[in-house]
Amino acid sequence: MRLTTRDFRELLGINEGHWPEVCESFVNSGAFDYDMPDPDTRDGIILGILKHLDSDRPTRVGEQRAEIWESCWADNLRRFVGANHDPEKLLPDFIRAGQPVRLRQQYVIPRTPGFEAAFLQVCRAYLFDRFFRETGSIYEFGCGSGFNLVALVKQLPGKHLFGLDWSKSSNETVNLLRTNLGIDITGRSFDFFNPDTSLKLNKGGGVLTMCALEQVGPRHETFINFILQQKPQICVHMEPMLDLYDENNLVDYLAIRYHKKREYLLGLLPYLKNLAAAGKVEILETRRMFFGSLYHEGYSFVAWRPL
Repeated sequence: MRLTTRDFRELLGINEGHWPEVCESFVNSGAFDYDMPDPDTRDGIILGILKHLDSDRPTRVGEQRAEIWESCWADNLRRFVGANHDPEKLLPDFIRAGQPVRLRQQYVIPRTPGFEAAFLQVCRAYLFDRFFRETGSIYEFGCGSGFNLVALVKQLPGKHLFGLDWSKSSNETVNLLRTNLGIDITGRSFDFFNPDTSLKLNKGGGVLTMCALEQVGPRHETFINFILQQKPQICVHMEPMLDLYDENNLVDYLAIRYHKKREYLLGLLPYLKNLAAAGKVEILETRRMFFGSLYHEGYSFVAWRPL
């Protein structure tokens, strides 16, 4: 089986209207062939997930993981520098090849190792085109290696980019993108739990998080309130969102268990809905992508703007 343009338009809710050419080029990359597992293979996938959930390997997110993330981004930095600053080496380790993935509340077996990374390319390119085309400055909070910002400037050149992360290795990597690749980008330290009030976003700027705000668990209000005070033009969060799962579906139920065990992002959508009811923000779109890695879905998104 193969994911096609029609599938992606359906997953993204695009019945009619603009479909970016860059998305089409990614869809045609040849990375989207997959197989449906037979019953025994599906049982093996589920059994493996259950054993993982019952083990002590899924660790809780929060400040206590700062050293772990520093180590991860330091490894990424060494690969990037060792490859003569090849941007292809910026892909994070958490996007793992060679595993089953989630698609439309089922498990599927990719035929190519880059299936998940290619899926992210398509969705990310669509979000960039739709929400950031008219935005002059873009701030990615929790930017890690900066790989999303490299893709963004390649697709939408001329933007002023800012990569913010609590990891020193992340900050160094982002600043190397400026000095070695000539990208208009600045790396800066930022802590979701203790936002730097001296940071002032450029007027009309855009805010982006991608698989990063998940690390704050239920403690997202401090960051959202910080962003509200900055009055950006647009905010987009591509994150795992517990509220979008169906607990009566087995594949979703296992993702719910994993999400709760890791204590990933909790309550963001209800908080934004309360702010919208109070006339403080406008929610532009909430979209479940019905796609994810082995344990959960990390690619759903919510787009909103302060009022």
